[in-house]
Amino acid sequence: MVVLITSKPVEEDELEQLVGRVFFKAIDLLGGLHRLAEYRTLTWLPSLARAAFAIVLREEYLKTEEEIAEIVGLTRNTVRNILRADPNAAMFKIEHMDELSQKKRKKS
Repeated sequence: MVVLITSKPVEEDELEQLVGRVFFKAIDLLGGLHRLAEYRTLTWLPSLARAAFAIVLREEYLKTEEEIAEIVGLTRNTVRNILRADPNAAMFKIEHMDELSQKKRKKS
């Protein structure tokens, strides 16, 4: 018996809902909206949204890096980097975000 795994068609409403759930879970991991409101500039939120799209498109819709890049408007290499990112390293950065920000300010 051969099982074919194919990507399912992208339905905009379903995609938006799934991406929203991933995006807000990431916000929760960052400390919630109240914590984010403490930061003066949040230039990385659009990047977080694009990463959420990339992850959902790969995990739920089985899209290739090329397809994701085209849909989200990123380069294939950027999509590859998002999909290969180490979750443990990301969690470490989230947990130590305040410390890293203070070190950057001291260097400036």
